[in-house]
Amino acid sequence: MVNERTLQEAAGWHARMHAADCTDEDRIAFEQWRQCDAAHARAYEMAERTSLKLDSLMREDPRLRALAQQARASTATPVRRTARWTIPAALAASVAVAMFCLRFLPEALDQGTATVAYESSLERPRTVTLHDGSTVQLDVATRILVQMSPDRRRISLLSGRAMFDVAHDRSRPFSVSAADSRTTALGTRFQVQLDTDHVVVTLAQGSVAVDDESATRDWHEQLRPGEQLSVDMKTAMLTKTTVDPGVVTSWTRGRHLFRSTPLREAIDEVNRYAQKKIRLGDPSLGDLTVGGNFIAGDSELIVAAFAAVLPLSVVDDGNEEIILFRRHD
Repeated sequence: MVNERTLQEAAGWHARMHAADCTDEDRIAFEQWRQCDAAHARAYEMAERTSLKLDSLMREDPRLRALAQQARASTATPVRRTARWTIPAALAASVAVAMFCLRFLPEALDQGTATVAYESSLERPRTVTLHDGSTVQLDVATRILVQMSPDRRRISLLSGRAMFDVAHDRSRPFSVSAADSRTTALGTRFQVQLDTDHVVVTLAQGSVAVDDESATRDWHEQLRPGEQLSVDMKTAMLTKTTVDPGVVTSWTRGRHLFRSTPLREAIDEVNRYAQKKIRLGDPSLGDLTVGGNFIAGDSELIVAAFAAVLPLSVVDDGNEEIILFRRHD
């Protein structure tokens, strides 16, 4: 199985190998990367095939040209940096997005079905209403591809976290792919989150089935309301827990709702939206639990509330970071 991180690395190497200033040292480093893992070689072959296929399709279909342009414009952050050269993430993003697109577009093009990309900014969530009446709430820094056809509704979560409120249509199953997982529902409300090596599915209403879309590992789970499934994409380890959907999805209401939440998890959630980030100066503080209902993004107010009930010493550097240490009375 080739995971998303390896695909992104392969996309970066593909961009570098076709760059005008590619050197012999670059090629040696690339060969070392490709030969150290069979998955690297497979991923690079996929990148080459995808690039050729994308070039052909882009000449024929303006939707793909627009999608590639959107990928190139989405970021200016380097994906690989050394003292000698930098690969722009825009180049890698165009190939990585294409890898996902090519899983869905050939059939869609044959059927005349459009594939549409949606994304949210780094600062604000976004709500999208799909053609079937379903709504998708995109958390910050989230990107999806949507394909609608007469017999199915298919979404690919490329990054971030999204809440899906699915319009009932028994004739057209609604599925969300994230990495190698697939969550399928008919009419329901659920959340899917994609981290580097994990996919987390939380069911608020209805019923969903989650399985392995790659067909390389045989696992299948059915969720009931209030259940959450975490999938380790490297090991295929599944962890099912019972959660409070109101807490897990509080971001969709512009709130941070914490109930006996470990401090490290609360900080991760607050930092999604805060301009001034919070950092634990003492990692052992992460096991302390917090509770409360806060407006998303106000890290200074939230830290003050935490410090009022926990043994915390707050150091505010006045710029971009708040550091928490243990207070010894």
